[in-house]
Amino acid sequence: MTLAHHCLHEGERPAECVHCGRCLDACPLFRATGLEELSPRAKFMLAEAIDKGVAPPSAEAARRLAELCLSCGRCEKACPEGLCAPDLIARLRAAAPGFQALAWKTWIERAGLLWPVAGLMARLAPRELPGRFGLHAASLRAMAARPGIRPWLTPSRFDACGNGKSAVLFQGCTARHARPSWTKKARALLRGAGYAVGKDPGFACCGCTMGHAGCKNEQRAMQAANLNAWRAAGRPLLVTFCATCRCGLRSYASVDLGFEPFEAEAWCEAIKPLSALLGETEFACDEAAAPARFHYHRPCHGAGGGQDEDFLRRVAGERLGRASRDECCGLGGVLQIAAPELGARVAEKAWDFFAAGQGEQVLTGCGGCVLQLSSTAPKGVDAGHWLDAVAVTD
Repeated sequence: MTLAHHCLHEGERPAECVHCGRCLDACPLFRATGLEELSPRAKFMLAEAIDKGVAPPSAEAARRLAELCLSCGRCEKACPEGLCAPDLIARLRAAAPGFQALAWKTWIERAGLLWPVAGLMARLAPRELPGRFGLHAASLRAMAARPGIRPWLTPSRFDACGNGKSAVLFQGCTARHARPSWTKKARALLRGAGYAVGKDPGFACCGCTMGHAGCKNEQRAMQAANLNAWRAAGRPLLVTFCATCRCGLRSYASVDLGFEPFEAEAWCEAIKPLSALLGETEFACDEAAAPARFHYHRPCHGAGGGQDEDFLRRVAGERLGRASRDECCGLGGVLQIAAPELGARVAEKAWDFFAAGQGEQVLTGCGGCVLQLSSTAPKGVDAGHWLDAVAVTD
């Protein structure tokens, strides 16, 4: 299969870009910059030129192309051919690995060591740094900072809908290395709702962003390790509170990981968002701590049926202001290393949509979105995970 072609299903003819332009409106990078060379269509056109020998198939050209993508996947939903620019970019990154992919691989694989150290260094650095240095420092400070949101939702009556079902938490990289309070709160909520919550059986990173970075071997190793950990735990419910993790985990079913008959279906069925498992649990609002209004950021990956938004609308009612549909936070994984200024422009568009005022909050259900929104938030506005707004103890 050539670079520009994408096989939708085994045995089907490869699909190719028809240059219709529907991806332009879906692409956050294009919407934020107006530069068509950053669009999915341009990436497929360049890949076609490389395939046909019209453009030189240089490693540098492919690497530069591969740097400039958020890997949000919105183009795939808009494309009538089902083409996915992140898949193309991942193939390019795998074929022409550069510094950015290597740096991201190291950043994820050694997160336990690197994230705390980098966060501490960023907190000690001057607040005003020029260009990319300032953007990188802001992102790292957000990683090291304590959540700025004071909890204002407390369970007042649990719905014991779990009926003793076995469950394990897949906490994800951000919770594991930067926001451990999310895991503690998620565990307490599940137990309150009647689930038998087991210990972490040894999960690794979900591998989603590793795949986007072109690190396919490392991604496959993480996928196999997580599948085996789930098996060893007795195939319980696999509960997530990060949308990107949920998306990454569900993608395993389409990968040859040695699934037993019907096991891939059981794997997907086991993956549940935390907010969907709380039934009709009631929450009391602390008027002194609650914002007059908060907004919800819908992650690009793994938002599924909108369970997080539905949960917040149920427990917080009219306090929920704007809920995004098309806005991306601008994180983009490897893009944060290659061109953080582009991610910042995308984030600016998201903040324009929310138009959040002093004292308001933006909540989301993705660890990466939390870090990006926190690092780009306007003064006087806090961004965080919806678990940051919850007060609960185990």
